[in-house]
Amino acid sequence: MIKKAVINAVYIIAVIGIVFAVWGISAAVIGTEFILPDISVTFSALGKLLRGAEFYRALSGTLVRSLIGYGISVALFFLLFFLSTSFKAVNGIVSPLMSALRTLPTMAIALVISIWAGARLTPIILGVTVLLPQLFSSSVARNATVPNELIEVAKICGASRAQRFGSVYLPNAAAGLPESLSSSLSFGIKITIAAEILMQTANSLGMLMNLSQSYLMTANLIALTFAAVIISVLLEWAARLTLSFALRRFRD
Repeated sequence: MIKKAVINAVYIIAVIGIVFAVWGISAAVIGTEFILPDISVTFSALGKLLRGAEFYRALSGTLVRSLIGYGISVALFFLLFFLSTSFKAVNGIVSPLMSALRTLPTMAIALVISIWAGARLTPIILGVTVLLPQLFSSSVARNATVPNELIEVAKICGASRAQRFGSVYLPNAAAGLPESLSSSLSFGIKITIAAEILMQTANSLGMLMNLSQSYLMTANLIALTFAAVIISVLLEWAARLTLSFALRRFRD
């Protein structure tokens, strides 16, 4: 376990080193901060952002919208997961609906939603329309591996739908849930920021990125992107550890 963690850390450090090397060389060749600022200028911009109250107001707004969308997505996922495994008719309706949502063009849907919901709610609703089908499709794939004999035995033993869900379907899905749920959290943050940029949502990282692009503040834009990536990765890791611990009893 420790050896694997060390190897992963070495790979991460190597990737970061390559990225910074390419960045530094490219910035020196291009020679203009309006197109690609060098590393020191970008980190100076990041430090200035972290010292300002505006960044934290924007960050809190983005995180609140992301977490609301994520929470709604997870709640609906578990509800639909239970209903689709318990009732064939529900599965027959929900599965094609999730497939249709998964194929819809994200930005086009954002524009349509914005007409009804406005700039503040659109990132939340868009997050749900993207994350819910993603979570549901992963559970459907794992459900296909459940042996029919096991379900029949549970029925013969008199297990209720809720008991079959808790003792058969949920344990079968538990191995993949920490990965799918945690990666959906970081992906949801990216979707939220993208919607905020498109909608120019007030008090958001997306709005700060939009302004940085409009005024050709490239270092600021890269610094905001860097901050968003780091926050997304940290939250994903925290969620994965928490979910792995919480769902451990279903895998044992």
